[in-house]
Amino acid sequence: MKQQKISTLQTLFTVTSTVYAVGIVSLPRTIVEQTQTPDVWQGLLLASLLGAGVVFINVKLCRRFPGKTFYEINPVIAGKFIGLLINIAFIVYCTMICSLVTRMMAEFLKALALEKTPLSMILLPFLLLIGYLTSGGIHAMVRLVELFFPLTFIVFLLLIILNINHFDLDNLRPVFHNGWDPIFKSLKVVPFSTLGFESMLILTNFMAHPQKAWKAGGSGYSIAMGLYLLMVTMVIGCMSVEEVSRLQWPVVSFAQQIEFPGSFLERFEIFFIILWTIKIFMTAANYYFYLVAGISQLTKKWNKYIYYLPLLFIFAVSMYPQNFIQIGKLNEMTGYLGIIICAAIPLLLLVISIIFHRKSKPDGQSKKVT
Repeated sequence: MKQQKISTLQTLFTVTSTVYAVGIVSLPRTIVEQTQTPDVWQGLLLASLLGAGVVFINVKLCRRFPGKTFYEINPVIAGKFIGLLINIAFIVYCTMICSLVTRMMAEFLKALALEKTPLSMILLPFLLLIGYLTSGGIHAMVRLVELFFPLTFIVFLLLIILNINHFDLDNLRPVFHNGWDPIFKSLKVVPFSTLGFESMLILTNFMAHPQKAWKAGGSGYSIAMGLYLLMVTMVIGCMSVEEVSRLQWPVVSFAQQIEFPGSFLERFEIFFIILWTIKIFMTAANYYFYLVAGISQLTKKWNKYIYYLPLLFIFAVSMYPQNFIQIGKLNEMTGYLGIIICAAIPLLLLVISIIFHRKSKPDGQSKKVT
């Protein structure tokens, strides 16, 4: 598995596609509920800048240990026992991400198109497809990302462009009317939508040119968060704070506003729903690969059982929440867990490796630099 290499552009696309996508359909509403003001984009911008900083930290950590993934770096820096605990925590985190992504995707499709279909019947084929894709290794995954990324990018931009005539700048005013307090409040709900920076902890090792990891990771993350920032700003600008706060999925209503002359293509939101589902699939598949890669490296095995066995745990966790309130709580908990495991711990490990001069030679052997 570790012999498979991907290009810098493929890494960029993969990072962009990994950034959590399911939350975008409700993100404008959740931020508005916290701020109660048009100051919704500032908090997302601040979180995006912090996320880009985390990408840099993660790349810097991996570049000190060429040829090693995050799972292999942890025992070198923190010791075997603590390193094992960190690895298990990261695997649990990826499991929770996959479970939440698939469950919220299923809830979304059930409400809009598959009302009489049980959630389990929506989840099962989705998860089996993820397992099948992962069995092809990272090359199969990045090729799928390359195939669908341009299409999802174009539809996303069309959604913005075709709604420009509804945009009213007054809906974004006044700016900083209540100071910084609403912006800091928005950070309570933003973290889960800004996850994805942890991708470079795994992907750096698979890059054909790891010296370009910061360029690929930083650019990919910035593109994703730039699009999210643009989407949230446009939704508020077109629909106002009051209207957005009353909608379960504001972005879907945003897509339904698009009108074509002569009743041509009346249901543009169908294109958004289809492409959004593909984006969710890529996000879940990427995180599932990170999970399986960890299990493979910890057990020193890579076989068909590893592809599919974790799907049982993901399915069980996906079906556990009984309502949207429990989903929201699990969502929030996973967001904070991601910040600890994928941002705080790599920063701590980087500091420790610098202080104690821990790094690896190009051949992967650990050494202490004096």
